[in-house]
Amino acid sequence: MRVAFFGQTGPYAPHAFTELMRDPRPYTLALVVEGKKSARPEHRLRDPRRPITGTTLAELAAAHGVPALISTDVNDPKAIAIVGDHQVDLIVCVGFDRLFSSVLLATARRGGINAHPSDLPRLRGPAPIFWALKEGRTRMALSLHALDPREDHGPIFAQEWFAPSSLATGDTIFRAAGKLAGKMLVGLLAKAVDHDLVGTPQDHRRATRAPRPKPEDALVRPHEWTCEALVRFACGAPYFRTPWLTLGGDNYFVRRGLKAERGRRVPGEHAVMGDHLVVQCRDGTAHLEIQT
Repeated sequence: MRVAFFGQTGPYAPHAFTELMRDPRPYTLALVVEGKKSARPEHRLRDPRRPITGTTLAELAAAHGVPALISTDVNDPKAIAIVGDHQVDLIVCVGFDRLFSSVLLATARRGGINAHPSDLPRLRGPAPIFWALKEGRTRMALSLHALDPREDHGPIFAQEWFAPSSLATGDTIFRAAGKLAGKMLVGLLAKAVDHDLVGTPQDHRRATRAPRPKPEDALVRPHEWTCEALVRFACGAPYFRTPWLTLGGDNYFVRRGLKAERGRRVPGEHAVMGDHLVVQCRDGTAHLEIQT
């Protein structure tokens, strides 16, 4: 079974790819497609025999002897033709910034699988980790589902939960999600070698969306938060959008969370000491590092 792996350089897809390349494996990674953001169109097939000079997804592929297509638009006919030339059975996607067209999906004989870091159908869209943190979650999920032209829409093949640490950054959460995605995909692909994959249809009535956050989405009103939830958000959210607070007529922009103290109070609702901000929450105080 020939597999094309789609992803982007960063803390998510490369970790899943590394898990998929562990031996033994009953499938062949026939092609890696790295999405690239650029104003100039590009569809470049990297020769796996070239020397390895970095740690991008395409360079990781080359290190394992897998050809890699670097593309600014995977739905462009040129990119689709290159994918089609590799005659793949399945597309595997781990983090991508655009939907796949039906024409692109048709290049894979048996369809595609997407690894989405949420408990689908909740938090569909590009920024589920940000919104999970804003909801105050202490556990997150990774869903493997069938690819179709709609956003995070297809039947679910598998879903597992993981619990980031209380001070986990967005980068750290993505790394954990990527490793989990890879391990889950290894099992699912092994099953797909001999059996057609059958998923459970999503309950679309329960669907929610996780768009890319705007500045106003990162505004924090401490009295609405528990101190532990605010510290988690302050640690993880800056990867996506800098959290900020308006207190006493001043704006404060958060670098990271430091600690939560349940049951404590701060006189005047907040205190500033250099780059250390202490704010009063519903159930205690949150200590934050701020930009100065």
